[in-house]
Amino acid sequence: MTAYGECVLSPERQLTDAEKKLIWKKPWTHKVSEEERRITNEVKRNWNRGEMKIANILLEGDAGSGKTQLAKALSANFGLPYTKVTCFADMDKSDIIGAILPVISTERLDEMEPWEQTALQALYESDGFQSATEVLTDALGIPQEQAALKMKQLLRLAAEKTDGEAVEYRFYPSEIVRAYQNGYLLEIQEPNVIRDAAVLMALNSALELDGSINLPTGVIHRHPDFIAVITTNRSYAGTRPLNEALRDRVQHAEKMDLPTKEVMIERVMAKTGFHDEKVLDTLAEIIMILDKTARANAIKGVAGMRSFFYWVDAIAGGVLAKESLYHKVIYKITTDPEEILILEEALLNHGLLASLEEARIERKKKRKSDDAIEIRTWGDIDESGFDTDSHAAEKGIALKKSADSDKSSSRVTDDSAHIERTGLGDDGSPTYHQTNPESMSEVEKQKERDFRKKLNQDARAVVSDSIHKKVKLIVHRPDYNQEDQQEYVRLSKELMPTVKEIARKTLPYLEHEVSSDFARNRCYGSKFQAESVAYRDYRYFAKKRPPTESPSLVVGIRVDESASMSAFGRLEAAKRAVIAVYEFCQLCDIPVLIYGDTADVSKLEQMSIFAYTDFDKRDAHDRYRLMRIRARSNNRDGMALRIMAERLAVSPQQTKLLISISDGQPKAMDEYTGSYAVADMKQTIEEYERKGVIFLAAAIGQDKDVISDIYGKERFLDIANLHEFPAKLVRIIARHL
Repeated sequence: MTAYGECVLSPERQLTDAEKKLIWKKPWTHKVSEEERRITNEVKRNWNRGEMKIANILLEGDAGSGKTQLAKALSANFGLPYTKVTCFADMDKSDIIGAILPVISTERLDEMEPWEQTALQALYESDGFQSATEVLTDALGIPQEQAALKMKQLLRLAAEKTDGEAVEYRFYPSEIVRAYQNGYLLEIQEPNVIRDAAVLMALNSALELDGSINLPTGVIHRHPDFIAVITTNRSYAGTRPLNEALRDRVQHAEKMDLPTKEVMIERVMAKTGFHDEKVLDTLAEIIMILDKTARANAIKGVAGMRSFFYWVDAIAGGVLAKESLYHKVIYKITTDPEEILILEEALLNHGLLASLEEARIERKKKRKSDDAIEIRTWGDIDESGFDTDSHAAEKGIALKKSADSDKSSSRVTDDSAHIERTGLGDDGSPTYHQTNPESMSEVEKQKERDFRKKLNQDARAVVSDSIHKKVKLIVHRPDYNQEDQQEYVRLSKELMPTVKEIARKTLPYLEHEVSSDFARNRCYGSKFQAESVAYRDYRYFAKKRPPTESPSLVVGIRVDESASMSAFGRLEAAKRAVIAVYEFCQLCDIPVLIYGDTADVSKLEQMSIFAYTDFDKRDAHDRYRLMRIRARSNNRDGMALRIMAERLAVSPQQTKLLISISDGQPKAMDEYTGSYAVADMKQTIEEYERKGVIFLAAAIGQDKDVISDIYGKERFLDIANLHEFPAKLVRIIARHL
C-alpha cells in the first residue's frame, strides 16, 4: 500500500519525464501514519464512483503536525505529480488563474533593471508547462509568495514600457491552473488567510468535482486525476476559520494532532539515528505536555514533530537536553517570560525536568566501546583510568571530546548555572524578577512630568463649561513598586488563560475586517473599469484595498474608587477585571484608557483622577500601575465620565466603548448627590452618546437599581458573581468588535 505503484489511481495514464520527477519519492525514514492509510484506502475505494469520488481532502492541525509530509506521501501513493501553492492575505484572482503580460521589445527590455530583464526573459522563454510564479521562483531564486509579488510588479512595468505601441500579450497560468488542467496532486496551504471574498469564490468554484475555470484563453475543466489537499493551521497568527463553502467541498477531512508517543519515537529514531529509548520516551512526553499546556493556556506557539526531530538531533550531537530544550522547543512556542513560566511549571509538576536529569546521568554512565570513545567532562577525571600501555591503547583508541563539555577536561563545571532556569526557585516554584531594575533617566522623568501636565490641562478644559468647572481637579499618573508587580503576577496568573483564549478566537476577525474601497487605475485587479480604456495606459482595473491593520475600537474603563469598594472583595474584583481588559486589549492591539477616580481627598483636591493606562502614552509597565487602584473617599461620577468620554469621542476609532465599574450611586461634597448628581450623569451620557460613545455600567455593589436607572437597562450589567466578572467583561468587549 505504501510503495509507489500499488495505489496508482490511473495506471493507463502516461506521464512525461518532467511529470514523473514531480512524484514524491518516500525516503527510507518515512513512517506510514494511520491518517495516510485511511486517506489512501478511502480515495482508492471511491475513485471510480462518480459523485462519491474523493478528490478534495482537508488536513487541519497545528504547525509541525505532518500535514505537508502527508500530502507528499499521497503523491507517492497515488503516482501523481506533487505541487503546492502557499496562500497569502492579499491574493487576488490573478494568483488563482494567472496573468496576462505584454511582450516588451528587446530595446525597451535593455532599459530595465537586471532582475526585471532576468524575470521577463525567463517568462518569454518558458514553454507554458510551468506556472508564471514557478518560473520566477526558479529564475530569481525567491520564495513563491515573493515571486507572486514580483509578478505584479512586472505587470505594472510592462504596461509602463509599451508607451501606446501595438502590444502582443501572452497568458501565463498560475500553479493552480497547471495542476488543475494536468491532473496533479495540489497542496493548497493556508487558504484561510485569504482576505478577498472573490478569490475564495473562484477557488470554491474550481474545487467542484465537475468544476471549471474561466481563463482569458478559454474555459478549462478539472482533470479527472486532479486532487486538492487543503492544509490549514489551527489558531495560527493571521488565520481565520476556514471558509464554510470551501469546507463544504471537502469529501474527507483529518484532524492532525501529535501522533502517539510510540509513533513519535519510531519516527525520530528513523530520522535521527538516535536509539536511546529511555531518553526518547522522556523527550516525547515533554513535547506532549508542552503541546497540551500551550493549548490549555491559549499560547500561540506549537510543540510539534519538527521541534522533536531537531531537539533529538541536537542531543544526538552532544548538546545537553535541558539546554537545547529552550532553543529547540520552548522558544519556538513562546518567548514571553510569563508563558515560559507556565510551560516550565507544567514540566515541573509532571516531574519531567527531574526525569530529564536522570536520563542524562544514566546516559553519562554508558560508555561506548567502539573505535572512538566519547568522553564527557562532568566533574574531575581520574587520569589513572587511562593507561597508555593498555590493550586498548595498542589497538589505537581515539579520544574525542563531547560538544557539550567544558574547555578543560579536568575542571568541574557548575551544572546548576547552565541547566536550571533562573525563573524557578529552589523548590521549583516560579520566582519573581524585577521588571525594570534601573531607575528612570532624567529625560524619561521629564517626559512623564510633561505628559501628566498635559493630562491635567486637557481634563480641566473638558469640564470648564460644566457644573464641575469650580471643582479643584488633579490628574495623577500613579507610580508602581515591586509589591505592585508581585500582586499583578498573583492576580494575572489565573486570568491569562481565559483572556488569551478569548483573544485567540477574536484575532482572526480583527485581521480580516472588510474594506469596501477600491484602488482604481491598476494594471491588474478584480474589477474592470470600462471608462478607463480610452486612456490607453493599460490601467483598466480596480482592486479592493486591504483592510486597516488596527481594530476600529477604542475602550475606556472607569473605576469607582470610593471607600465602599473595600467591602466584600469588590476592590480585588475590579483589579482582576481591569487586568483582564488591559491584557485582552494588548493582545488585540486595541487602544485602552483605564482611569480611576475619587472625590473630596482634601479642600485643595476635590476631584482626583488616576490615569493608570492611556493610549497616548503606551507603557508596558502600565499593567503594574493598575495595582494602585484603591478604595479612597467619595465619588463624583459625572465629572469622571465627562473627562473620559471626551477622550474617546475625539479618537479616530469607529466604535468608542466606555465601561464604568461602580458599586454605588454618586455622592460628593457640596451637595453632589441624589437627583442632582443623577441628572448630571444622565445629561453627560446623553451628550456623549450623540458623539458616538457607547456607555455600559458594571454594577458590583448594593445600589444596582439606582445604577440601572441612571444608565438605562440596555446599558446595565448586573455582576452577581465577582469571580466571573473579568471574563464576562472581556467577552462584552470582544462582541463590540
